[in-house]
Amino acid sequence: MPKTGYFHNGVPIPVPPDEVLALANNYPSPMYLVLFFDNKRTWQWLPRFKLEPLGVDSTLDKAKLVESRKPAERKAVKKAYEKAILHRCRVTGENTGLSGESENEEAT
Repeated sequence: MPKTGYFHNGVPIPVPPDEVLALANNYPSPMYLVLFFDNKRTWQWLPRFKLEPLGVDSTLDKAKLVESRKPAERKAVKKAYEKAILHRCRVTGENTGLSGESENEEAT
């Protein structure tokens, strides 16, 4: 992967650090590289059974948003979810549908 990253539809696509990419060789079965939209923008290799589609099923999304018992964790998950949906929508050109964003506002 390029070290400087690249753009898709004018949106910068993050590039994982080399040390994260090197970890792929440590796993015998297929793993998927995931960028978490937390405050640290963490990268992690995960097996397929640990992955859930984001923004496809609103019922599943809502359930995941309230899964944690701790209010601070729920707030962090909600914030990360909104960042991830916003990023996906900017890349694809879709409307986010998140509250606080007007229907005709264009993504920058």
